[in-house]
Amino acid sequence: MAEENTQQYNMTPLEKGPVALNDDSHSVSSTAPVHQRAVDASIDSDTVPHKQSIKESFPQFFVLPHLLKKNAWLLLAATSFVMIVYIWLYLGALWSPLTRVKNVEILLYNADAGFDYSQTPAQLVPLFQSITQNASLGAIVQKQIMDPTGALNHVVNWVDKSQEPGWTRDSLIDHVEKGKSWGLLYLPSNFSNNFLSYAPSNAGPATAASIKVVDMEYVFDQGRSYATHSIVEKYMSKSMDAMSKAFEQQLLTSPANQTLLQVMYPVLWVQAIHFSETVMNPVLVYGQNFATYVVFIVLYIGSMLAVYSICKYLPNTIETVGVLTFGPNDPDVPASRKQIPKFPALRIVLARYTVSIMFSLLHTIFIWMVPQVLRGHQMSEHFNAGIAFFFIWFVGISFISILFLLSHLLTVDGFQGPATMLMILMFTSSGGILDWAVMPGFFRVGIVFPFTYGVKGLRSIYFGSLREEMWINWLVVLAWIVIPGVITMVMARSEIRLRRENMRRTATNQTQL
Repeated sequence: MAEENTQQYNMTPLEKGPVALNDDSHSVSSTAPVHQRAVDASIDSDTVPHKQSIKESFPQFFVLPHLLKKNAWLLLAATSFVMIVYIWLYLGALWSPLTRVKNVEILLYNADAGFDYSQTPAQLVPLFQSITQNASLGAIVQKQIMDPTGALNHVVNWVDKSQEPGWTRDSLIDHVEKGKSWGLLYLPSNFSNNFLSYAPSNAGPATAASIKVVDMEYVFDQGRSYATHSIVEKYMSKSMDAMSKAFEQQLLTSPANQTLLQVMYPVLWVQAIHFSETVMNPVLVYGQNFATYVVFIVLYIGSMLAVYSICKYLPNTIETVGVLTFGPNDPDVPASRKQIPKFPALRIVLARYTVSIMFSLLHTIFIWMVPQVLRGHQMSEHFNAGIAFFFIWFVGISFISILFLLSHLLTVDGFQGPATMLMILMFTSSGGILDWAVMPGFFRVGIVFPFTYGVKGLRSIYFGSLREEMWINWLVVLAWIVIPGVITMVMARSEIRLRRENMRRTATNQTQL
């Protein structure tokens, strides 16, 4: 019976065992239990790496799917928005200014006293009276300009001062110089009689020595906005030239054209009415016009670098000085620690402002120096180089004040993007390149920014333009120094005191532990 049981026991693993033994499996004990060998086999199968398909292995070879997450799309949207704002501000400010020349106000004053026929041959007087319909030449020009249906009326915004009493050429020029109008078209009192000088007189035919130019005078302040006046002057010149050609054509097509061709001095038919310019506060150096706004762009960039460097890289450990100092009666504290003073938070803030103003001073020296040493540089007779230097530095301090406020509102690492966008907005809306009169209405927002008054002030100093408004420039820039500066000091003082309190609390907790 025992022998039979032994045979049955030995037969069981050979017939029902899950693993068939081959020649290489002799190292495995045949006496090991069947269930133990099954567990070992399962462990061996887990250690074999799983063969991945190409689709499953794609993410580990390409990092792109891991980057294109929510934050990436947010960054894409933010950077795209910034680019759109930049291009819109730049191109929008300068796009198609010619379509807005109609907004530029030009004064018209007709001082023409009319024709004096006392020296004109009697047989020619009826001829001229029929041509002019007994009106002065100035009245004819004035009527053509102010005719609402005429082409000249739509060139600029004409304001006729001819019928208003009390105006003279000098008072009208003063009106322009104060910035109340962009220019003046003046028809002198001898306007009609100068035309008669081309006709024979009782003394004989007209000669080169006796003729006088029939001249309209256009007066404008070039230093106010060089580029804007260049556009307006071009339109004015073309319009007045067209009017002169139309007047010549009218004479040549009149019934008396043959008589006029015979008796009038031939130069009349070259240009009957001349257009002359009187330039106030001229811009003699083309590059200095650009200096009035490029100076402040460079200064703003320098101010950004100064504020970032001071907030980011200068030692902030001064805030910790004296924070953990114990009282003088504490026996466990060394005397050296008791003697360490604690700087007031406000003094630390003022120190940072002082360092930034020193940075701005050095930047201003280099920026101011370049226009001063270039050949042919301009300086208005009403100001001097010292005022120019101090004004540039004054505007730079306002930039420092604004940027410190932004750095406290948006952190030192987060303020740079908004600060750059603010610079683009201030520059394009300052009237530095073109005046608001020929720009879209949105850009009048520049009236609140210090950049605008910096440009206006430097044009007053360099060219003498709008110098009576110089006090406004000083006042607005001062406001941009004081208001953001006070706000920043209050915020920075509170932040420093809060950080110190946290340091003190942390040190107390560590001591108790």
